[in-house]
Amino acid sequence: MEKIIPEFLRYLGNLLLLTLGVIVVCGLAAWLAERLFVRLSGVGKFVYVSSIVGTPVHELGHAIMCVIFMHKITEMRLLLPPGHPSGTLGYVSHSFHPKNLWARLGNLFIGVGPIFSGLGVMILMLVLCFPNQWSAYVETSNMLVGGSSEFGEIVSGVFSLLLSMPAAFADCWWQALIGLAVILFVSQHITLSGADIKGALSAIPLYVLLLAVVAGVTMAFGVQGTVLAALHVFNLWLLSLFSIAIAFSLVWILIALVIWVLRRARHWF
Repeated sequence: MEKIIPEFLRYLGNLLLLTLGVIVVCGLAAWLAERLFVRLSGVGKFVYVSSIVGTPVHELGHAIMCVIFMHKITEMRLLLPPGHPSGTLGYVSHSFHPKNLWARLGNLFIGVGPIFSGLGVMILMLVLCFPNQWSAYVETSNMLVGGSSEFGEIVSGVFSLLLSMPAAFADCWWQALIGLAVILFVSQHITLSGADIKGALSAIPLYVLLLAVVAGVTMAFGVQGTVLAALHVFNLWLLSLFSIAIAFSLVWILIALVIWVLRRARHWF
């Protein structure tokens, strides 16, 4: 028993890390990128411009998860004007029956829903507007995941995708321009609000309990190694996709740095 409990706790911790880790990292990176952009560039009003596309995608992420997890949507505003009394650019109000465990668990996924909807729209734009570059990235990702790649190789693959995208402008510049604009606008609004995070955290105890049950059952059958191996491969796939969202969030930081340097240069010369 002394060995089983520590082993169970380690296994449970690995399950938590492998099921939520990538999502947490993506959300944190997007939030940091947005904060750094506003702080370095000083043009927070641009967030309102990008919200024309980004906010509806963000709110639809919440709404879709509400439907999946049997929450009743009581009110939804996909886009509100700046300075609205609600203090937000959009919102989804929802309710659920407290005795419905599925609905209670859904609070976690409703909270992080914008990450999935944002990533989905970004991938759709890559498929439609950068088909050759996206096909090459998928092929590379298949080889990396099949060969149990490391994080550095995935990052390298994402940067190869970014560097190859300008070639699409030679084929159809307006299509590539629209696709790039939508991707950048959406990437700025993947970040989660305080209310999103609070709602997601409310379901964590139930989620941990569910994972504990899964951990206990799989350990009883002695298949925890197989489960962890499968989750590791799944995480490589997930990371290869979420890395795209993180990469475009970092593009905003580069843009902010350029703006910051240009502003400082006016005082130097």
